[in-house]
Amino acid sequence: MSAYLTSNDVLNALSTYFYESNKKGSLRSTYELCINESIASSHPHMTEQQAADTAHNIVNLDIELTYERNKTHTIAVLVFDQLLKENKNSLKARYPDDSDMWQNDYKFKPSQTVINWTLERNVNGLASLASMAQGYLYQSCEHSGFKTSPAYFLIQDIQRSLLNDFIKYQLKGSQPWASWEEPTNFPLIGLKTH
Repeated sequence: MSAYLTSNDVLNALSTYFYESNKKGSLRSTYELCINESIASSHPHMTEQQAADTAHNIVNLDIELTYERNKTHTIAVLVFDQLLKENKNSLKARYPDDSDMWQNDYKFKPSQTVINWTLERNVNGLASLASMAQGYLYQSCEHSGFKTSPAYFLIQDIQRSLLNDFIKYQLKGSQPWASWEEPTNFPLIGLKTH
């Protein structure tokens, strides 16, 4: 399997979507939960409280160090940095002697396109984001620590949010959950009933 550095625009898009999908009250706590899940999975000897306290302290420090660089999208910058770091780690694991594979001058910039997709409830745009998330996973899974990294939990959260948005935007109030019944008035295509 080969791996590539995910483009700056894809990382901007995914980070912007994380920001946009969580900004109504849970942005920081969602980010902190992903950091907490990473710590808990990579340090099983820690208690839940120790992992939570460590995550809280890391997030506080990260925000403090990042805030001056970007006051309006601080959490999005942190998500961007985590995603980029793990993508680079994947390339380092896959191509340890080819440092040009992971060298970059990437910087976070909010994606106005993603902001519009989110505001307009653009399902094709959300599908594009879902595809970007899949591509990111494919390009970033080459090192052994990926599934315990913050980026892994962040991309899982992005995928969950995208799925929730698809359901909300497409089914508009008629959302079957745990009580769906097979419709009886649809013809069975391709199935023989005798």
